[in-house]
Amino acid sequence: MSLVLLSTLVVSLSNSLTLPQSVNPPPVFELEVPDFKMGPSSEPEMTIPYSGVNQIFVHILNPAADNIDYGSIKTQVNGQATGPISEVVAGVRGKIVKINLKQRPGYELVSGGNTVEIWAQNRRGRKYYSSFIVKTATQNWNADFTYKSIQAPGTVGEIPPQLLLLEPVSAVEFPAALTSMTVRVNGVASTTSAITKISVDGKIIPFKAEPQTAARQLIRTGATERSVTFQTTIVFNRNKSQFVVEAEDKLGTRTQVFVPVFMKKPGVATPVRGQKYALIIGISRYRNSNTIPNLDYAHVDARSIYDFLQQPAAGGFSRDNMLLLSNEDATLASIRQALTSFVARASTNDLLVIFFAGHGAPDYFAPENLYVIAHDTQVNDMPGTALAMPELLRYVEQNIRSKRVILLMDTCHSAGLSSGGTRDLSNNLSNLYLEKMLYQEDGRAIITSSDVNERAHESKKWGNGHGVFTYYLLEGLKGEADSNQDHFVSVGELFRYVRQKVRLETNFLQNPRMLTGANENLTLAVVNSR
Repeated sequence: MSLVLLSTLVVSLSNSLTLPQSVNPPPVFELEVPDFKMGPSSEPEMTIPYSGVNQIFVHILNPAADNIDYGSIKTQVNGQATGPISEVVAGVRGKIVKINLKQRPGYELVSGGNTVEIWAQNRRGRKYYSSFIVKTATQNWNADFTYKSIQAPGTVGEIPPQLLLLEPVSAVEFPAALTSMTVRVNGVASTTSAITKISVDGKIIPFKAEPQTAARQLIRTGATERSVTFQTTIVFNRNKSQFVVEAEDKLGTRTQVFVPVFMKKPGVATPVRGQKYALIIGISRYRNSNTIPNLDYAHVDARSIYDFLQQPAAGGFSRDNMLLLSNEDATLASIRQALTSFVARASTNDLLVIFFAGHGAPDYFAPENLYVIAHDTQVNDMPGTALAMPELLRYVEQNIRSKRVILLMDTCHSAGLSSGGTRDLSNNLSNLYLEKMLYQEDGRAIITSSDVNERAHESKKWGNGHGVFTYYLLEGLKGEADSNQDHFVSVGELFRYVRQKVRLETNFLQNPRMLTGANENLTLAVVNSR
């Protein structure tokens, strides 16, 4: 299936969608991480030292728990149902769902952001829902690399060293014509104690302490860090499949980063067959701007993508095969119509590009329901005036015939609907569910501009006014993402370039998510020879 969906769900950085002020009811759910003796807590976010967790407990509190049967409870971790690894037991204050993450493979927490969701229904049919974000102090700074923490004896709960490689920024591509090559290794290591050793493939290399400049503040653990920088070169031959960089602190805890090395395969670029279509949507101005904050650059991002795709470098999309919906034109009715009739014009071998720039948020009254916000959406009637995620999936499944699917989602959000100054207990999992629902065929590829519950950024400093994700998306398509210098920008190259640039540019506050499917080598742009 050949769909390229560039989707930008953007919301204000300083304001969230608002409703009249109300008093938050007492919590029904609390989260506990017994490995680190953290919780139970009803706070929507929790930061744990690292991802090596055996169990997570979700508490269902009385009096609500008294009227909820054991079989009326379900939980998910990172969008995956946890029924096979869970048990519900009676607790002093209600019921407890014990999720045993190590019981089966595939349920382990990841470094970075994790989601825990719970649904319950009482005997009268009332439904309860809550979501929690579990973040780790340690991060997988680059998704191309493999990270491993080895705890020293007696240091359970301590934060391992943080190890960020600034060079290389992706897997090393070994040119077929060479028998050996030299790679520059440059990075930052940080710890709450002190770094005592840095090594590359077992060879100890020198490092030096650095002041807390902006570049060194990329690594944040929530405590006072001591950062060091290092740089060296490594020479290896063509049978090398990876190399490892390691940092060790004075407690003896180590963090390892495994960098893949692969042989360059000439001639793997996949051209686009058939015609190319693009649906471009960008909404900065909202009819109900008293409750949905207007944006600065969502419509600018959409127009820039629309203009660039018509250039020869992008294959020269015909304007007759493009539809741009901006601001007042992007009503719910017009978006539904575009997702019904326009996208159906692309046949099996065609390429379809869909770019959406605007708000995405959960319903304040039912936060388990997630929506794409149209120009005319009303916050107090999301089901009737916004595009529900399952509805979006239905349009994609029923109306799109093309065989390649690439979704690029430049997503800024306000972490849910705010109740007018009260503490917001909602988490925005829009990116997670867009990814889970739409990435269902091998021919699709998806990138979202931020991880769950992160604020994406837009500013005048990026291209005189862009979202940071779209700015680097355009820069990558213009040639900056051509990492192997073959004069083609592939889906894989573009995704990796945008992801790393956005992370570095925002000091890792915004972390794009990506899945390339079978489109890794699909050519999206042609770069003129320099």
